[in-house]
Amino acid sequence: MIQFNVFPGGKKRIVTFSYDDGHVNDVRLVSLFNKYGVKGTFHLNDKRAGFDKRKDEMRELYRGHEISCHTSSHGFLTNMPASSIINEVFENRRALEEIAGYPVIGMSYPSGDYSKAVEDSLAACGIVYSRTTVATEKFNLPENFLEWHPTCHHNKALPLCEKFMANIDSPWERPLLYIWGHAHELRCEDDWTLMEKIVSTVAGCEKIWYATNIEIYRYRQAQRSLVVSADEKIMYNPSALDVWIEKDKTDIICIKAGETVTL
Repeated sequence: MIQFNVFPGGKKRIVTFSYDDGHVNDVRLVSLFNKYGVKGTFHLNDKRAGFDKRKDEMRELYRGHEISCHTSSHGFLTNMPASSIINEVFENRRALEEIAGYPVIGMSYPSGDYSKAVEDSLAACGIVYSRTTVATEKFNLPENFLEWHPTCHHNKALPLCEKFMANIDSPWERPLLYIWGHAHELRCEDDWTLMEKIVSTVAGCEKIWYATNIEIYRYRQAQRSLVVSADEKIMYNPSALDVWIEKDKTDIICIKAGETVTL
């Protein structure tokens, strides 16, 4: 039996953070993430005051994290024709890719507003995942990456972080802790104290893969592309990423990019 329940380095848990809008508080938040070695995805609008003047600063600020779409103007997508959705996403992509230096193909829904028609428009724009604001309070990986529901908002994260860490070795617990929010919600030192407590609770664990949203998406796609023989003794990895799997609930195996492994 082959299971895709193992992640880079043979780890079985993932933590990711996701923050919307872009705000001056991102500077302090990124510094906090860097201090503890966790990773964040920052979903940015480009039609914000001073955006054009801050490109070099933003490129450096978000280095090591992910820059992701949030549409150009932060409108309600379900109230738009498909043409407006496409314009909003492509304008946003163009602006952000100038900063990031890589294709920006992830997103979060402004105000959590989405529908199947919106998802279809995003897919036409090359967007491969988009985060909602629907808190599951669970640790599931998404079934549909264009309806990626987070675990929780950071205001309710600490008890869930503690639960996640308490069950770090449980074979019955799901693997992904996904925390989202807005940096502008961190308004006072008590808010920042809570945020640091959240980050420090989940940081520094060798059993956790600290990843951006796009890294999780790409790794799951690479896992799903693995070609396995009928007797499960030969495995071919056609992707550009090393992939880990678990066989028969005992053996963790790495199949390197482009490699064929015979067990």
